[in-house]
Amino acid sequence: MWKGFDKTQYIGHLDELTMRRQKTEVSISANSRLATQHGFEHILLSPAKVNLFLKVLSKRVDGYHNIISIVDIISLYDVIHIEEQRDGKVIVKDDKGILPDGERNTIYKAVMLLKETYKVDSGVRVYVEKNIPVGSGLGGPSSNAATVLKGMKEIWGLSIGDGELMALGSEIGADVPLFLYGKSCIMKGIGERILPVELPALWYLIVYPDVILQTREVYKGLKIVLTKGENDIKLRGKFKTTRDIAGILENDLEKIGILLCPKIDTIKDRLRRTGSIGVLMSGSGSSVFGIFESERAARKASSMVSDMGSIFIAHSI
Repeated sequence: MWKGFDKTQYIGHLDELTMRRQKTEVSISANSRLATQHGFEHILLSPAKVNLFLKVLSKRVDGYHNIISIVDIISLYDVIHIEEQRDGKVIVKDDKGILPDGERNTIYKAVMLLKETYKVDSGVRVYVEKNIPVGSGLGGPSSNAATVLKGMKEIWGLSIGDGELMALGSEIGADVPLFLYGKSCIMKGIGERILPVELPALWYLIVYPDVILQTREVYKGLKIVLTKGENDIKLRGKFKTTRDIAGILENDLEKIGILLCPKIDTIKDRLRRTGSIGVLMSGSGSSVFGIFESERAARKASSMVSDMGSIFIAHSI
C-alpha cells in the first residue's frame, strides 16, 4: 500500500529539513513551492493535480486527444533533490525504485532536452521522494518534468522565456504545461493551451486503490461520440463556492476507468456516504477524490475509507 502523505506530515518534513540543513531559501520557480540550496544540492517540491472537469472532444491523427479540463493543483508533493555533476551524466533515482530508466523517465527527458537544446555540459544526479502514486491520474510524471525544467533553468542560468519553456514541456508530455503554469487552470487542445480560472479553496480526500492505470490503455477504451465542439462547452472563469465546483464534476474517462478497475466505483460510493460534497475519478485514474468544506471534515471522513487503499488529504494551493 502506498504510504499516505498529507499536509500535516509534509509540514513536519519541512521542519526537519530546515533544522538539518539550516537552509537558505532561493526563488527557483513559482510552481515549486519550496526551493532550497545547500552546497550543490537543491530541493524542489513537485505538486499533484486533480481534474474537476474533463471532456474528451476528439482523437487527433497524431494519436493525442483534444480535451477541455478544469484542473486544480494540490498540496500533495513529490520531493525532488538535485545535485550537479561535473561528469555530464544524468542519473535519476527514487526512494521506491518504481521510476523507469532513460527516455521513459520524464525527469530524465526534461534534463536531456535542456542539455541538448542549450548545449549544457554539466550533468545532474536527481533523487525523488515519491509521494504521488504512479498510475493514479494525479499527474506525478508531468509535474516532475515541469518542476525539473523550471528548476534546471535557474540552476544552469538558462535564458528561456515562458513560451519557450511551455513548448519544451509539450515535447515531454501533454500535462507538463499545466504544471509549468503552476496554478488552477482550464486546459484545452491536448493540454498545451492554458487559460486562467478562479476556484475556491478546496479540501480533498483522495483514495488511491493501489491499482496502476496506464493513461494509454484508458484512452484506448474510450469510444468518442462527438456531440459537441470546443466552442459548445461553456465554462465559467470563476467559481465562488465548493457547491459551485460540485455542480461541474465530470470525467469522460471515468467509465473506462471503472471497467479496468471496478474498485473505483466502490470507492466513489463509499466517499458519497462520508458526506462528501462531490466525488470523481481524477484524470485517467485510478485515484478518486471527494471534495469537502474543511480539513476537519476531510479528516473525519478518512476513517471511513481507510480500508479502500492509500489515503491522502490535500488542499488547493
